[in-house]
Amino acid sequence: MNRLKPLMLLLSLSVIVMLGLTGCGGSRVVFVHPSDGLLRLGPDVRGHVYYWNGSSWELSGNSVDLPEGWFAGDVQIPTEDNAEDAAH
Repeated sequence: MNRLKPLMLLLSLSVIVMLGLTGCGGSRVVFVHPSDGLLRLGPDVRGHVYYWNGSSWELSGNSVDLPEGWFAGDVQIPTEDNAEDAAH
């Protein structure tokens, strides 16, 4: 009986590690370079967003669900730093 305890412990730990590893491989992150233009959102996109409060951009306090099919991308908004470049 005493010889089975270490074997069962080792077996249990092995199963937990294998289950943990299979769960970690389910998601994939892809970096999209800002100069690549627009991309279209897929299902189950959730995160914090910036919104215009009338005078400046403000980060949302809560995560929001973004609808599938919406477009996202780098949009050049004129600021004091890049206003001269935007005029040309």
